[in-house]
Amino acid sequence: KKGKKTNKYNMEMLKSMASSSIPGSVAVRDNCSRLSSLRPLRALKSSPRGKAVLASRRVLSVQDNYSSQTSVAPPANVSTLSYLEKNPEIRPIVSEIGSAGIQTSTRVPFMAGNWKTNPTTLPEVHSLAALLATAAKNMKRDKPDLKVEMAVFPPAVFLPIVKSMLEGTDIQVGAQDVHFAEKGAFTGSIAVGMVASLGCSYVLVGHSERRSLFGDDDESINKKVRAVLDAGLKPVLCIGETKEEYVAGQVQSVCASQLAGALNGVSAEEMQTKVTIAYEPVWAIGTGLTATPAIAQSVHAFIRQWMTDVYGAEVSQAVRIQYGGSVTPETVDAIMTCPDVDGCLVGGASLVADKFHRICNINTDMAGPQRLWAQEVVACGCELGESPVWDHANQKMYWVDAPGERLWEWDLATSARKWQFAETVGCVALMEKDGHVLLGLERGLCDFDLETGAINVLAEFEEGRNTRPNDGRVDKDGNFVIGSYNKNHRGDAKEIGGLWRLEALSGKMTEILDYTFRCSNATCFTPDGHTMFFCDTPTRRVYAFDYSPHSPLTNRRLLYEMPNHLEGGPDGAQCDAQGYLWVALSGAGQVVRVSPVGEVDMVVEMPVKCPTSCTFGGPGLDTLYITTRGPDGGGLYSVQMPEGVSGQVEPAYRSLPPTVTTGTEGFFGGSFSPMGASKFCEMCGTSFSNPTAHFCSNCGSKRP
Repeated sequence: KKGKKTNKYNMEMLKSMASSSIPGSVAVRDNCSRLSSLRPLRALKSSPRGKAVLASRRVLSVQDNYSSQTSVAPPANVSTLSYLEKNPEIRPIVSEIGSAGIQTSTRVPFMAGNWKTNPTTLPEVHSLAALLATAAKNMKRDKPDLKVEMAVFPPAVFLPIVKSMLEGTDIQVGAQDVHFAEKGAFTGSIAVGMVASLGCSYVLVGHSERRSLFGDDDESINKKVRAVLDAGLKPVLCIGETKEEYVAGQVQSVCASQLAGALNGVSAEEMQTKVTIAYEPVWAIGTGLTATPAIAQSVHAFIRQWMTDVYGAEVSQAVRIQYGGSVTPETVDAIMTCPDVDGCLVGGASLVADKFHRICNINTDMAGPQRLWAQEVVACGCELGESPVWDHANQKMYWVDAPGERLWEWDLATSARKWQFAETVGCVALMEKDGHVLLGLERGLCDFDLETGAINVLAEFEEGRNTRPNDGRVDKDGNFVIGSYNKNHRGDAKEIGGLWRLEALSGKMTEILDYTFRCSNATCFTPDGHTMFFCDTPTRRVYAFDYSPHSPLTNRRLLYEMPNHLEGGPDGAQCDAQGYLWVALSGAGQVVRVSPVGEVDMVVEMPVKCPTSCTFGGPGLDTLYITTRGPDGGGLYSVQMPEGVSGQVEPAYRSLPPTVTTGTEGFFGGSFSPMGASKFCEMCGTSFSNPTAHFCSNCGSKRP
């Protein structure tokens, strides 16, 4: 509106802003600006799109608890992207969860076939077009209620022939590329007017092969988008990252930059009515590799959120986003169940009429559990995120990075905060004492003061065993139930871990399970507090027990066993207010909801392989938060629950003023006292590591 020069400058700033989106986050928000100190971004304030970006894309820093509480901002002369790359602990937090799987779309699916430089002869083209025409006519006759738009993109020399042969069908025809000039000395190129004169409807713009092989950049792609729109045709804008960019975690920053560059000068009305976006991960094009539906949904949700930030929600909800990358009849139905996937850009399979027909004949009414889709909300980069707990009174989420030796805190609105320790942090639980949490550290179970950083040991933990605290939750009576982890269970397979209860007020440690194990997980309670869930992860089985705060666990019964086709094992879990168990399947990329009779009725699809635990949070306790582990994960994810599903308020541990507890009592094997204890293990003869050790460090046997 104010001139090409000003608009171009503003869009350059928009591209810069888009590139500051850090991998793993969707759309970042802020209650306190992090980027306002960057002088070039002031130019955005004069742009309507810039205002939209500034309103919802301010990057939040991660505050260190022992540093100044003021926000960490990049120096004014350093680019946001380079600063964040050099300071990986400063990561953004997303604002919107997007279309997370429970929203019904009215967008008509759009299936398109990109023939590339195929077929090579005129007879082959005749045959393929004839088969497609017959299949389309039969599908219209046999399934008149099927709502799907179809198009093919043949080589330019075959456009008139294919257009003629598909006349009278529902298959439209488009060009694979055009030159942005109306005419002139551009040998080998075709002008958009030529394509329009043939009666074509669409034009592919920015395909990865045009970018990598022919040098199409954002500026030339933007000119082509503009030329296609001015000619009255509809562009299909292709974006996507390379394998190297994917591995480096740059998916979102690459896509944001490509969107900002290609859509410079495109109005909201044009976006809403004419533009289609095709996300094609370059590493999945023609390789046989396909992004999982959860990965595709994650990126598509980011793209839609980007459009919401720039063009508004109405436009965003109208734009169709295709997925492309080795789509086949066998994979299309699963991909099309994703709420933000509105069609497919098909490569090799579109050259076989039967395959393309089957792809267009989509069936999203797949049998089985209801599917939900998680999005990353805090890109904290944990090596092994674990133990999420929601402090409902203070509206804060806590979780740990166990080998990263960190505790995290987030209030859903501002910066995430972290505390660094010098030992493994196995778990975190709430305490009734204001400003304190209970931590499972290597040294034992500890009262941690969030303000001062003071640590007071409440109880030692399995002294002498090669274990550490792992998975625990507070029961309805304010006791803390905690299981252990054999630190070498993948090597020696020894079942030496115990399940303990740290008694409220007294601080006494009581063993409550009559067998030992390798890796405790899934500890949580039903709303009435009378049933506890537990698993030893390597067994891949989750059990339910009768629970009393004054006695050991009884009446063990199998609730859920991971099916053989899924990798990994059950990890952390939480029980919802309806009495159903939500358990993270680490290695399978899912969190499943298990009914009281052991049936899976909901599945949260994760865009990473290893979710580790989950809990409910938010003002209405209607959002499931999920921790994950590296290398592909490590962030905190969330998914909005369907109506009628919510969580419980997390109980807090009740303690007396902290003192070191050394006495440990068990229902199974009597009590222990360091006074007069044997110096050597009766089972293997190994000397005990210190006078207060309760277990043999070699075989794990209890000290007599």
